[in-house]
Amino acid sequence: MASEKTRVAVIGAGPAGLCTLKHLALSSNKYDVVAFERNFWPGGLWVYTDLTGKDEYGVPIHSAMYKKLKTNLPKELQEFPGFPYPKELNSYISRKQCLEYLNNFTDHFDIRKNIKTNTLVREVSPISTTDKVQWSVRYSDIRKLGETSEEIFDAVFVCNGHDSKPNIPDIADMDKFCGKILHSRDYRHVESFTNQKVAVLGMHYSGEDIAIQISTKAKRVYACHRRKTMSPSFPDDIIQKPSIVRMTETTAVFTDGTEAEVDSVIFCTGYKYSFPFLQEGLVSTENERVTPLYKHMVHIEYPSLIFVGIPKQWNHFPQIHNQSKVAVAVLEGRAPLPSKEEMKRESDQEYQDLLNAGKPVTYYHFFGDEDRQWRFNKEMADWAGIEPLPPVMEKLNDYVMLERFNNLLGFNSLNYEVTGNDSFKVLNK
Repeated sequence: MASEKTRVAVIGAGPAGLCTLKHLALSSNKYDVVAFERNFWPGGLWVYTDLTGKDEYGVPIHSAMYKKLKTNLPKELQEFPGFPYPKELNSYISRKQCLEYLNNFTDHFDIRKNIKTNTLVREVSPISTTDKVQWSVRYSDIRKLGETSEEIFDAVFVCNGHDSKPNIPDIADMDKFCGKILHSRDYRHVESFTNQKVAVLGMHYSGEDIAIQISTKAKRVYACHRRKTMSPSFPDDIIQKPSIVRMTETTAVFTDGTEAEVDSVIFCTGYKYSFPFLQEGLVSTENERVTPLYKHMVHIEYPSLIFVGIPKQWNHFPQIHNQSKVAVAVLEGRAPLPSKEEMKRESDQEYQDLLNAGKPVTYYHFFGDEDRQWRFNKEMADWAGIEPLPPVMEKLNDYVMLERFNNLLGFNSLNYEVTGNDSFKVLNK
């Protein structure tokens, strides 16, 4: 008699969830997989809406897409290995082209049938039995929030992303400001700031992009940041300022004591990890460190609860391709786990090493420093017995980052071609 299939829940059908679904489907036919996605369509963060705050059903809007967004990495660094974008596309693509790619991926690997769309996950909680742990997943159709269903699974993959809960800085007297304050998650249209004086706080990728976009319509833009160096091609007509320390009714006061009249303030200050569907106490997100996780992905107390896509500031699509392969290897026992004590010791030591290196307490999952993402990729591959990403990924990434720094206004007009495992060329420079 054939054994029953292992039931696996995937929370989220964005890039991480779709890639995990694919690897589960290709691994064997022994899985019964269900993905839960709150949007009407796969794509996660890449599903655009003009709405902000809450949707028509009262469910929070998670997408941070804005209308004129282009990717800040070339498509050659933002695709799943083995499934390229159409060659005729430019390297830097629009949000629409990325969403189309994700849906083409969904259909190519025939995983749409595994996705419950328009579904809000209410709670994921462990059920302990005498011989194993199973998982209760309670959920509702967002169009019928008064009704709740429950299914039992043998494992849960958490793939809900990390760009939905805004990190709002604590600025003195912010409540006294009479103008408009919003987080970049709720930025949609540049025209909303026509003829305004706007302060943009935070100058990482989204901050730079939004400040430059708004400067084409606004009366004046202040770029507020703590960076030691900015791109030498940062526009001269955008006024650079240090961070905002206080607000008045009509002005922003900066840490150097100066102030400026502003009509709007946009926080491009990143996001906080959030897992509102996990039973209280399952994880902690103190100091932006999700614990207790082994290798940023496996819950130490409940190894059948696996997270895909926790690291920030890395080449997301290729990296989660490999991370989801490792996740499936963990589920199948091909990536062996040490004892709980050893997993905790190793995770704590990694955190301490970062602190000893002078990194902020919130940088545990930050992989944008030097070669950390590539060392991690090699470590994961060795652990699970799979191929790491090819060396060309790191080489191209380093080139692209330097080009962006030196040519902020023109870096995304370049096109690239990967010519080998260790080589690429620039097509139009």
